Amino acid sequence: MNVSDVVFEMELSGVDAADIADIVKLYEGKVMNSAAIDEELLKRGYPKIFTIDYDAYDEYDSWEDDEYSSIEKFPHKQQYSD
Repeated sequence: MNVSDVVFEMELSGVDAADIADIVKLYEGKVMNSAAIDEELLKRGYPKIFTIDYDAYDEYDSWEDDEYSSIEKFPHKQQYSD
């Protein structure tokens, strides 16, 4: 991940320019670790940007609340009724 990519993502997410500059200074000359950058963002009061918290998506785990109803297939043979 390039520094310009990190800066661009933080700008899109609404991080203040001063906080972006401070975070870039912290990791200047080091490898940009997405988890470490997200921890720094959390310390400053911003949400995570670079890592995905899959536990937050627990609402999609159950299929009982699926809004689609079951479909009855058409029979292969024609059925005539009187």
